[in-house]
Amino acid sequence: MRKSQLILILAILVLTSTPVMASSAPTVACCEETETIANLNFTDKVVYFLDHTSDPAEGNWIVMGCPNEGTRIQLPTPMKLTYNGPKHMEYGGAKGALNKCEEESYTITYPSTRSYTTHPIFLPTEKVEMSFYGEPALENETVDIYLIKLTSGCAHELLDSFLAGDIRNLNTLFEESAGEEYKKYSVKLDECGDISDYNLGLLDAGQYCIVMVQQNQDRSLTVLSSTAFVVTEHKLCISSPSSIVKGKDLDISMSLEGAAGNDCTYAAVLIKEQAYKANIEINSNGTKAGTSVIVNEVDLIEEFDINSSNYRSKLTKNELQTEIQTLIGEGKGAIAIGEVGQDKLSLTAFDLPVGCYYLLVGAYSPEKGLVGLNQTEVEIKPKGSSKSDDKKDKEDFTEPEKNIKKKDSCQQFVSNGKKVKFYFKNAATPVGYIEFYSRKTAGRITAFVEELKGKSSKVTEEPEGEVYKYINIQVGDGKLSSSKNIKDAIVGFKVSKEWIDENHIDTDTIVLQHYTEDQWNPLKTEKTGEDDEYIYFEAETTSFSPFAIVASKNILLIEEKTGGDEDHSISDEKQQGNSEIAMGSDTSPVEDGNSGLKIASFLLGALVIIAIGAIIKKRTAEKSEDENSEKKT
Repeated sequence: MRKSQLILILAILVLTSTPVMASSAPTVACCEETETIANLNFTDKVVYFLDHTSDPAEGNWIVMGCPNEGTRIQLPTPMKLTYNGPKHMEYGGAKGALNKCEEESYTITYPSTRSYTTHPIFLPTEKVEMSFYGEPALENETVDIYLIKLTSGCAHELLDSFLAGDIRNLNTLFEESAGEEYKKYSVKLDECGDISDYNLGLLDAGQYCIVMVQQNQDRSLTVLSSTAFVVTEHKLCISSPSSIVKGKDLDISMSLEGAAGNDCTYAAVLIKEQAYKANIEINSNGTKAGTSVIVNEVDLIEEFDINSSNYRSKLTKNELQTEIQTLIGEGKGAIAIGEVGQDKLSLTAFDLPVGCYYLLVGAYSPEKGLVGLNQTEVEIKPKGSSKSDDKKDKEDFTEPEKNIKKKDSCQQFVSNGKKVKFYFKNAATPVGYIEFYSRKTAGRITAFVEELKGKSSKVTEEPEGEVYKYINIQVGDGKLSSSKNIKDAIVGFKVSKEWIDENHIDTDTIVLQHYTEDQWNPLKTEKTGEDDEYIYFEAETTSFSPFAIVASKNILLIEEKTGGDEDHSISDEKQQGNSEIAMGSDTSPVEDGNSGLKIASFLLGALVIIAIGAIIKKRTAEKSEDENSEKKT
C-alpha cells in the first residue's frame, strides 16, 4: 500500500476517532470549482477537506443503507457542534488551520431530514450499501472509497499519541493504530456528483469507517466525506412493553439470534425523546488546560478525566453508569448494565416523567466486543391512563373568541386505515395542511386551525425561546385529535423570512412545539422548502392540541453583523455539517474527547453501549492477567 494512501486513511481515522485540530485550508481543491474548508499539515503529507453544506442532496454527504429497510438506530436530533477557539494551531509536530476569522465561532449542524436521522446496524448476511450526495462541481470525478475496519485499539493508540504530544507523521500513526484492515474501491461519480446504492458486499462483524478521497496533482489528498457504521454478529431481540405507567420500573429481556451459549454482558439505555440530542460546544484557548468539550452541558474532559494519562482505568462499571447518567441528565433517562449471562434487566424508571423514550440495548462478548445492537421505543403514561384514555378520546380545545386572531378550515372524508390530508387553501394561518392515518371511519368532517393572539387558554406556561405563532388545531368534534384515533400525523407550516431577519433567528432552531401532559414538547421538525417570503416545514405529531412555533436567536449572526464582515457571516445556507470528518477538522488537538466526537458524529446511545463494552473487555483482561500472575507465584 502506498504511503500516500496510508496517510489519507489515518487522517480520517484521526478525525473520526478523536477530536483533532481546528483545521481548515486555503482555497485548494480537488477540482477547479470546489473549495476546501480545512487542512492538516503533517511532516509527510497535507490533507485537505471539502466543505459540507446544509443541503442534504448536494452537501457532500454519505448515507448508509436504505432508510426503510433493516435495523436502524435513531440518531440524536439535533446534532450540532460549535467551535470557539484558535483557527491556526500547531501541536505535536503537526499544523492545522480553520478557514474562518479568528474571532468567529464555527457551527456544524447535521441534517435533520429523514434519510439522515437514522443509522443502520448491519448483519454479516446483509449487503452493505452506501450513497454519496456531492456538489455539482464533482460531476464525473473519479474518487477512491476506503473501507476501514476499526479495531478496539485504534482510538486508544491515537489518544495515547495525542496525550504524548507526537502526531507529526501520519503514516506512523496509522501503522501503529490501524494496520492493514482496509479495502479500496475506485468509483466515478455521476453527472450530479453522486453515487447511488454502491454495493460494498457482505462484511464480517465489526466497526467500520468509510472515507471518500481524491488524489490532487500536487500529491496532496482531499477528503470528500466520511462516516461510520457497525456490522453486528447477531440480531439482538428486545422483549419490552411498549408502555409502562408512571411510577413503575421498566423490565426487559434480551436474546441473540443464533448465538451459542450466553457469555455476553447486556447493557441498556433509556432516554427521553426530547433529551436525545447532541449539542456540543468546544471551547479552547489553544492549550490543553484551556480546552473544554461540552456535550449537553456536561464537560466530557472533566467528567471522564480524559486528560489523565490513566484515563483507561478511571471508570468501574458502577462509576461508568453514574457518568453516563450524568451525561443523559437527571430525570431524562436511565441506564442498566448486567452481569455476564444476565439477559434480563430492570431500568429505574419510576421517577421519570411521562413521555416517549428511546430504549437502546447492546450485547458484548469478552472476546468479540459488540455482538448485538438494537433499539425500540417505550412510552411512560400517567397513572390511571388505561382508565382515562376513553375519557381523552375526545380532545376539545375550544378557545375564547377574544384570543383568536385568524381561523381557517377544510373538509375531507375520513375512512378507517386511510391517509387523509386537509389543505387550508385560504392561507389565513401559518399552517398550510395537516395529514394523518385514521384508525376509524368518521365520514365527512371539518378540521379547524386557529392562529391565536397569545398562548392558548388551555396552556399554563409559555415555551422556551422566541415564539413566532401560537396555534390550535382540532379535527371534527375532537375525537380525531386524539392519538387513540390517528397515527403518523404531520403538520405543514411556514415561517416568515421577514420575522426571521428582524429577530435574528437561527433557522436551524425553528421547531413546532406541542403542549401535552401539562408541558411543552418539541416535535421532530424538518425544512421542506422556501420561497421569497417564507420557509416551509413539516413536524411529526401524535395528536392535535395547542401548538407553538418556536425558535432561538442566532447570536453568532448578530455578532457578525455588528462586526460588518459580510464575507464571513454564518448564514443559514452556510451552516455546515460533516458526518465525521468536519467534526474532527474544526476541533483542537488538545480536546482529546473521543466520546465527544462519536456522540456528535454517530449516536449517543450507541456510544454509551460501546463505551460499556470497552470497560467490560478491559476488566476481563485485567482479571485474566491477575489469574496468570497467581499461577506463576
